[in-house]
Amino acid sequence: MPAATSSATLPRTAGVLSPEQLERFDRDGYLVVEGFFDDGDLQPAIDEIEAEVRRRAAELVAQGKLSRTYDGEGFERQLAKISAETDAVAKSIWNGTLCGPAFFNLIRNPKLLDLAESFCGPEIIASSVYRLRPKIPNHPYGAVPWHQDSGYMEAYCDKAMILTVWLPLVDATRENGCMWVIPGAHKTGAVVKHGYRKNQPYLVIPEAELPAREPVCVPVKKGGALFLHNLTPHASFDNSTETVRWSMDLRYQSAALPTNAKISRLPGEDVPSPGGVAPISCYPPEADFLVRSSARPDEVVREAKEFQRIRREHLGHGVTPRWSLLG
Repeated sequence: MPAATSSATLPRTAGVLSPEQLERFDRDGYLVVEGFFDDGDLQPAIDEIEAEVRRRAAELVAQGKLSRTYDGEGFERQLAKISAETDAVAKSIWNGTLCGPAFFNLIRNPKLLDLAESFCGPEIIASSVYRLRPKIPNHPYGAVPWHQDSGYMEAYCDKAMILTVWLPLVDATRENGCMWVIPGAHKTGAVVKHGYRKNQPYLVIPEAELPAREPVCVPVKKGGALFLHNLTPHASFDNSTETVRWSMDLRYQSAALPTNAKISRLPGEDVPSPGGVAPISCYPPEADFLVRSSARPDEVVREAKEFQRIRREHLGHGVTPRWSLLG
């Protein structure tokens, strides 16, 4: 797919976004900030992932389902080697399965919350809809079709700002499946038609419904971060290399929006109720938690064990259906 490489890339910001960065995000619906994270921010999460891959691979070897663990291949190659034999390890860690202390600390990284506050305000909910994305070479589920994040959420929240932070744990390039976006398409303020294709796990915007704008390829080096508006169409395509493109995406919203986090509600905030106008949360299947607050600091989740308990005990509800199977 021919397209220009992103030009909306700005250097690291010191704590808060500059007027230029905010203007670019408002205009384009996305923003790349290079050099945002350092190794100390990312390495604990990488170590946690590597430990899980080794452990799960060793279990499969012991069960006779994998020839060897491929230890020594390194972070970018080990899972690719394993997945050439079985995708059991990859499937076992996809999406929000892992929830160790390093993941929790990355979600609540102070630099990241400073920037999230620029978009969501000072009362911030971190959604448990975080995703670990190992894009494996030649895997059938590797490519993620065009969609808006709001397409997965409750329609009530379509007009709200829900921030996605997409951060690569290795250099993300055109070849290994970096993100693509359609700049400015969020300005319509609407979620376009989505649907599911048979035997595919992802929502997709049919080609006829895609905004008539030129898509842009957005490579991001390790340490950088891509900030996305929830109405910005985006996709990622196949990984044509021999290594895994590791990334995470995290989501933040204002605590004024519907949330299943067990917090006191402030005047003017949406009060979700089963069967009421406001849904239980913007994404009911998974658990929210308060990650920053000046008005209710005692309700902020600060410990990984509490984060794990909230996720473990959450009783998920389905999102109100609004999409059907595409022909």
